[in-house]
Amino acid sequence: MSLFAEINKRSLAANPINTDENHSLKSFNKINEMPSFIQGYIMSKLSLGYSKNTIQRYIYDYYHFFSFIKRVSGESTLLFSDISLSDFLELNKEGIQHYISYLAIEIENEGTTINRKISALQSLFDYLVKQGATSSNPVRSVQRPKNGKREPIYLTKHEIIALFHWLKERTSSSKKQAFYQGKLKLRDELVFYLLMTTGLRISELASLSLKQIDFNEKKLKINGKGNKERVVPISTKTMDLIHSFLSSIPTHSRPNQPTDYLLIGYDFTKKKLVNGVSVSSLQKMIKRTMDDAKKDLPFLLFKNISAHKLRHSFATELVASGTDVLTIQSLLGHESVSTTQIYAHVQQEAREKAIAHLSFD
Repeated sequence: MSLFAEINKRSLAANPINTDENHSLKSFNKINEMPSFIQGYIMSKLSLGYSKNTIQRYIYDYYHFFSFIKRVSGESTLLFSDISLSDFLELNKEGIQHYISYLAIEIENEGTTINRKISALQSLFDYLVKQGATSSNPVRSVQRPKNGKREPIYLTKHEIIALFHWLKERTSSSKKQAFYQGKLKLRDELVFYLLMTTGLRISELASLSLKQIDFNEKKLKINGKGNKERVVPISTKTMDLIHSFLSSIPTHSRPNQPTDYLLIGYDFTKKKLVNGVSVSSLQKMIKRTMDDAKKDLPFLLFKNISAHKLRHSFATELVASGTDVLTIQSLLGHESVSTTQIYAHVQQEAREKAIAHLSFD
């Protein structure tokens, strides 16, 4: 057999990945706990240019699935990395249906979350079919839950203005909070402002680097889901806030290289500012800020505002101002216009208001 014939028959699924020698894989959480065929699949996604956030979500979904297997099998000593491809391929339609029931009934996941986790398994099986490891994909025959259509929770224009004002004028209620705000108050203001004026996903904002910001043209170059690139224009006021934020950072900690992240964090252990901040840290900051704002902004008592809800607020305000759905789709980075249609409730409210004010008296 020739060298090229041998290469044709090789696959990453059949060859364990040495994560100690592979920098690309080492950057992902839980990857060392995954079986070799999962690592091979992840490598294939990396080679296709999938974003790190998408790939990390895949890994977490596989980790949760194997945790389910460990629980229902009673194998308390099971190491996920020891799961063989042949064992995994014994999974059939009934087993996947049991997993769906577990997610829906015991974990109480919503339909969208369940479908995402099942899609991760389906994508893995599609890869294994292409690799010749199996001839069929059992996930394609399972019955999935329907995604419930719910109107998004969002802030109105007046509420957004009130929140911006509160963020700028907020005071500290403790020494610890005063210390924190002294270091990161402008960063936190910028986070809220960017989320509500650009519609970025929280993961996109956390990974935003200086090279993605066109300071002259006032544009952001965003790598979204599926590594799809989009350009988001930003206003002069937003650019002024970015400049003010960067200028406020001490020179030795200020982002200045193209690959530096725009946002900074604070390492309380080392007692210094650091470049970059995790998605989890931003989510916790937003929750703390919203909880703190409730005492002054009563409308927040009835709205559980997260980073994703701020993205909803951005999109809702665009619809209310008359922006067409295709433009909103491109700004949000939605793959399908049907996803953007959840904001149709705003158009309906505008229609009802127009009719209510229609008078020929």
